[in-house]
Amino acid sequence: MHAHWMPDDRHRWEALTDQGLAGLQQSWTYASAMQSLGVPCLRVALTQDASIKSPWLATAQFIVQRLPWFVRLTFCQGGPIWAHGVSPAQQREAVNMVIRSLPLGRPRLALFSPAQDLQAGLPPERSPGQPLEHALSHRMRLATGRSTVLLNLMRPEDERRAALEQRWRNRLNAAERSPLKVRVCGSKVSDYEWLVQAEAAQRKVRGYLSLPAGFIQAFQQAHQKPSLALLTLAAELQNHRCAGMLFMVHGSSATYHLGWADDVGREHSAHNLLLWQACRLLAQRGVRQLDLGGVNTERNPGLARFKLGSGGRVVTWVGTYG
Repeated sequence: MHAHWMPDDRHRWEALTDQGLAGLQQSWTYASAMQSLGVPCLRVALTQDASIKSPWLATAQFIVQRLPWFVRLTFCQGGPIWAHGVSPAQQREAVNMVIRSLPLGRPRLALFSPAQDLQAGLPPERSPGQPLEHALSHRMRLATGRSTVLLNLMRPEDERRAALEQRWRNRLNAAERSPLKVRVCGSKVSDYEWLVQAEAAQRKVRGYLSLPAGFIQAFQQAHQKPSLALLTLAAELQNHRCAGMLFMVHGSSATYHLGWADDVGREHSAHNLLLWQACRLLAQRGVRQLDLGGVNTERNPGLARFKLGSGGRVVTWVGTYG
């Protein structure tokens, strides 16, 4: 097996990650955006033969950080992404090849936080991470996996509505009957900057972390279709903007990035209406899956309940291996 570092064939990369409904962190656009912000990233494509033109068995994308004592840490979140038909034995060989061939000086540490079950074609009953757990069984498990909620936007709208938790559906019904108006914002920075600033103030008060400043604009600029890289929605009540949500689109997948609501928006369940409308609009764009992001019932139980009630599938990753 052969590892080809920093392949320049974006089309092939995106074809494989899109086939596997890869998460945001394994998208070409994500790494390009991070690199433009000064964060080093590495990409690798795995083939059975020596030629990069051979069929790709897998891709993996790493963020690189420098730790004390000149240790370089590489972190592959949500990967590798496998082509259909790659055996567990090939997966294990691929992981070993990636670690051996990392184009970084020593000392170094490579971490994998795979999301095998996020990929298309796997039956829901398959336990998370198989057969990737076999591929990483010889590595040390350093942390348990985080959970996320995935919404299947290929399901008919009536099925998705029936899957909503009852209280969530009641709030959506009330929001739809209310005077709330949903507006689709444009793709210019000035069209969504209000939401970025409002969410930043909210984040400062609540003390949670986010991606680097400027990531949204960098992601949009790195996207092959910048006007379609984002979906930003605003909820208004009598010309008062009371809530907003922003989603990032990468191939046939999208990821919830940030949201904000004031007291008026929360009182009228604006986020229920915004997420429901976003699912409809994303599905119209051909998006097949929406990742609502991490679920943490201890640090943010309100947001966790909101995501869990949306009718999606809760997925727990297999953990971080080093």
